[in-house]
Amino acid sequence: MSTWIPPTQAEVERYFERLNNWGRWGKDDERGTLNLITSAKRAAAVQLARSGRVVSLARDITPQPALDYHMLYPLQRGSSRAAIDYVGMIYHGYAVTHIDALCHVDYRGQLYNGRPFDTSIRHGGATWGALDAWFDGVVTRGVLLDVASLREEGYVTVGKPVTPLDLDAAATRAGVTIEPGDAVVVRSGREAYEAATAADATAAVSPQGIPAAAQRPGLHIACLEWLREHDVAALAWDLMDERPVGYEGFQFGVHLAIPLLGLCLIDNTYPERLVAACQEEGRYTFLFTVMPLRLAGSTGSPCHPVAIF
Repeated sequence: MSTWIPPTQAEVERYFERLNNWGRWGKDDERGTLNLITSAKRAAAVQLARSGRVVSLARDITPQPALDYHMLYPLQRGSSRAAIDYVGMIYHGYAVTHIDALCHVDYRGQLYNGRPFDTSIRHGGATWGALDAWFDGVVTRGVLLDVASLREEGYVTVGKPVTPLDLDAAATRAGVTIEPGDAVVVRSGREAYEAATAADATAAVSPQGIPAAAQRPGLHIACLEWLREHDVAALAWDLMDERPVGYEGFQFGVHLAIPLLGLCLIDNTYPERLVAACQEEGRYTFLFTVMPLRLAGSTGSPCHPVAIF
């Protein structure tokens, strides 16, 4: 296997010019890489749903610092009673499975397609790159890249992030070729990592309620090159970015795919059920769907990604 050499600081700095998709689908485009999912791509993906098996890739939403949940019970309605819920949450962070809109992260003051962050974000909702452009959801071919199974520990460790070579090796092991418009599900082994290291992604919480783990294994920032080279439409992942990024001036790693590539990120997925399903079905490709809530002007949404075989 080839030896992977991390990019230099200067090479990472050049990602902004080399990799970005600005203008690729027009200067006013707000769909980003979801443009790669054509009608023909969707139709072909639907043909992958042959056995009818459905596998959830979402995490359970349980009580945690970013969730305000109340069961309001009972509510009297004549001779009947009804139980209702109140839910408030900060879904960005490490706890809730969610989709990131293109207004979620900027790079040096600019959102995807060069729109300024400062004038695009308002208390009443984003005026550019909001989730609205993705209200129809994502329907495409999904591919599982099980990087964790290739690690001796069974999970990705701090200091040994997921590299482009790891993604290629996982694709080879699965017998798949990544195609433009695919949704790639990357399993880094979050459950095993947290169990083995007693890590708790929700333990350290910022004043805004967003978890702020100091060190976290995940995808190296160089995976931006891999995602651009393969024209991935959506990335669904469990451990997400490597933290710290390891390059001066960069607090975000692969999350920079949002402003640079216009990439659809689906954070905090739970791929453990999918691993077993792929093994039992004898294939690592499937119909992938994810639907966000129609939260107008939002920076993202809780969502429920699903694989159908």
